[in-house]
Amino acid sequence: MAADPQCIDPHQVPLTEALHVGRQLVDNLTYQDPQTGDIRPWIATSWNVSDESKRFTFNIRDGATFSNGEPVDAAAVAANIEDLHALGAKSPIGASYTVHFVSAEASDSHTVVVTFDSPSSQFLQATSMVTTGLLAPETLRQTPEERCTQIIGSGPFALESFQPNSAVKMVARPDYDWAADGFSHTGRSASDGIEFLVMPESGVRSGGLQSEQIDVDTDVQAQDEKVNEGQGLVLLSRPRSGMVYTLLPNEQSPRLADARVRNAISRGIDRKAFSDLLSSRETYSTSVLSASTPGYVDHFDSLSYDPGAAASALDAAGWSTTSNGIRSKDGEPLTLRFVFASTDARSNIYQLVQQQLRAIGVDLQLVPLASGANTEAQKSGDYDIVCWSLTRPDPEVLSTIFGVRSSNPNKRTDAGAIDLLLDQLAATTESESRLDIASAASREIIEQGHGIPLFEQSSIIGVSPDLDGVVLDASSRPNFYGARINR
Repeated sequence: MAADPQCIDPHQVPLTEALHVGRQLVDNLTYQDPQTGDIRPWIATSWNVSDESKRFTFNIRDGATFSNGEPVDAAAVAANIEDLHALGAKSPIGASYTVHFVSAEASDSHTVVVTFDSPSSQFLQATSMVTTGLLAPETLRQTPEERCTQIIGSGPFALESFQPNSAVKMVARPDYDWAADGFSHTGRSASDGIEFLVMPESGVRSGGLQSEQIDVDTDVQAQDEKVNEGQGLVLLSRPRSGMVYTLLPNEQSPRLADARVRNAISRGIDRKAFSDLLSSRETYSTSVLSASTPGYVDHFDSLSYDPGAAASALDAAGWSTTSNGIRSKDGEPLTLRFVFASTDARSNIYQLVQQQLRAIGVDLQLVPLASGANTEAQKSGDYDIVCWSLTRPDPEVLSTIFGVRSSNPNKRTDAGAIDLLLDQLAATTESESRLDIASAASREIIEQGHGIPLFEQSSIIGVSPDLDGVVLDASSRPNFYGARINR
């Protein structure tokens, strides 16, 4: 893996590496078919959703257990859903899944009823995401901090050890026999275990894969693709559904409170110029949603490069040109702090954006921070701009980021037009209407500068030719349940 997962509790951490680990350790109520998008049975054998999407009733299968032997029964499932809600800000994704949550109750050992006080049409799909993966009651009784290093799940592997910044080891469960409907492999996992190693340098991962020191690179970079393919390695790829890599302005920043400034930044970015820095399996963004996400509509007419329009918007907002090329207002330069993790492999894109924005008089200062410092800066709002992407094959992903009650990296304090659209999205069950609302919400985000999309990411996984059975799920995460080494 390219980075340390930091915390391996999937209920808490939205980091890609953490969720890669969590995918192997937990099952879910449901499974989303990566080809069709259909929601299929897993721990829940069937379900019923009330007409207004406020009440969800799940029927729980017999025989599933957590790796400590506790049963995966209705009481355990209800406790997991209650936990996602109770974690609050410690679970930024889980909190978005449980907005308007009232209760989760086990009416008997096989039946769970989840109730919301407002429509939550997104919740069924949310039950297929790693964040809602099922943890043993023993784990749920621990503190959130304790759970970051030791969890007990219901999945095909059990955690053996987690050494931060080094490795995560897990072993196969001999008794596992409740794969999701649609999995090609069943019964015990095809391998005896998995060791995830933290290797930040892409060249080291690529070399290790070519020399058979490792079997999988979970984050192949563009510069390594041709070499890997030339060595006969297999590259599995799938576009990541959800929100694309997007600049998120802190709207409490005096320089970014004005939508005209945010729009000028967007129009000052030439996204087509990213092509040389991206994988051949990736592309520049044409909306805030990736093209593989339900509800995607091409909004590139609002994103196309137009430095003249950007300059006019900055003029209208009172930012004047100066002799050094950086605009100023009331004696203050238009300088913006862009905070991101020092391990972010996309810093070359950020450097290009920095150059492009300087041409319209914006001084974008790149501030790479160590992991812990970056987390704290983003929590506290100590930034002008951050960059996030978020994988979820449902348009409700927008509510996780842009609603005033969401994780809200924009630091917005008052509900606006986007919140009304997101509330409509949550309340609408009819599929075509949901897609229309998602398109309208995407345009509102772009035109108000709440999000400044950059590019669409793909999961690109390098696999040894001797390894079969690695699959990418609907969220483009690798699942190693059926993986088998044939050398």
